[in-house]
Amino acid sequence: MSTDMSPAEHPRAASIESGTGTALATWVDRIEQAGGRDLDHTAIARLLPERWDITEWWAQGVTVTYEQLIGRRVVGQSCEGDFAASASRTLVGDPDAVRARWDAYMTPARRARLGLEEPSLTDTATWRYWRAAVEDGTRLSVNITAKAAAKGSATRSPGAGSSRNPRSTLSIEHKGLGSAADRDAWKAAWTRTLDDFTALTGPDSTVPINTAPGKENR
Repeated sequence: MSTDMSPAEHPRAASIESGTGTALATWVDRIEQAGGRDLDHTAIARLLPERWDITEWWAQGVTVTYEQLIGRRVVGQSCEGDFAASASRTLVGDPDAVRARWDAYMTPARRARLGLEEPSLTDTATWRYWRAAVEDGTRLSVNITAKAAAKGSATRSPGAGSSRNPRSTLSIEHKGLGSAADRDAWKAAWTRTLDDFTALTGPDSTVPINTAPGKENR
């Protein structure tokens, strides 16, 4: 190996073994014996499902992890060669309410400080998205979905099919970053942003930010 990390020490070792039914060390051995060091990413990812019982999705993950272990890419680097920063919070409110609070929080002044352009809002049946291009050419997506209630803990409104106190998960994904240092810097920035967002509204708040007295408005 070209790194000091063994397969068992890799952050994705447990998830790969759980998802594929095969230990990461075994996948590494198989790729090595198949001449993996002389193959590019596409060739390895294609080879795995051709020879072994593994889905294409997991083949991509195993290939990236193998390339990290042999020093071809660093941990956290995607198969495209870039990096991504992420952060998340669980907040009270359904996805529409949480996105409305986030959109109210992301005033033009805050967007300007973060280098964000005008956002676009899109929906699917289960997700709400708040996306914005970043002036450095990277991409930001804020993804919000309902959080399943703990078993036995959900309280239903009379005659309604939704929880009386719905909660949602807000996840930030910032992709296209050029280096691990950029990833770490943006992860810290988004963690601070979420801390500030939560402090202004509180994790249990349902009040739109732009109605709070003394706070920055749009």
